[in-house]
Amino acid sequence: MIALYITGGILLLLIILLIIPVGIRIKYDKDFSMFVTAGLIKVRILPGKEKKIKISDYSEKKLRRQREKQKRRQEKKARKKKRKEPEEKKEKKDSVLAARLKNIDTAPDMIAELYDMLMIVSDKFAKRLTVKVFRLDAIIGSDNAAKTAILFGGATSLASCFSAFLDQHMTLKKRRGASINVAPDFLAEKPLLSADVQMTVTLGGMFTFLFEIRSVIREILKLIQEDNSNG
Repeated sequence: MIALYITGGILLLLIILLIIPVGIRIKYDKDFSMFVTAGLIKVRILPGKEKKIKISDYSEKKLRRQREKQKRRQEKKARKKKRKEPEEKKEKKDSVLAARLKNIDTAPDMIAELYDMLMIVSDKFAKRLTVKVFRLDAIIGSDNAAKTAILFGGATSLASCFSAFLDQHMTLKKRRGASINVAPDFLAEKPLLSADVQMTVTLGGMFTFLFEIRSVIREILKLIQEDNSNG
């Protein structure tokens, strides 16, 4: 009975891990910041934390210790590099991909094949991706009223097309109370953008995605191998 409970607990834990959304959240409002998210956990990666400068870090003793440490590291790196240097350099062969791209006869077909693989990968991944919009405001302005009107028309058309594209190829969610607005400001001298967007995918979705593109992965592994053909 205890074994059954343990097995059930492990399965429940695995299910929870597979449905946890992981991804990135991007914020821009005069300053840019990026976060890595996993469920309710959010860790900022950009911009990094400013290192506090301490006077004690620049004492003569610590500086001398740092120089000695750096010197030892350089000497170790030089010895390691010397050991790795081969006696006779072996001619490196191109990969299958590089060889086909260099050949004028096979390059067009290779480019078309790469494009097809890229489309398959992007389409499969987009289906697993969820885009959440918390805030997306664009204030269109310029030094000329007529120019502002033209830019505003182009921005609204672009925003409409982009929204339709996201809605068609991936899951697009607008958070409750989210601000999405494109508006002209004939008094502003330059456009202003404010955004808060999160892109997530579940771990289960990632495993499914990798399983769906397994044939593409096999083809890529073949292409990055050395070209042993005579041609």
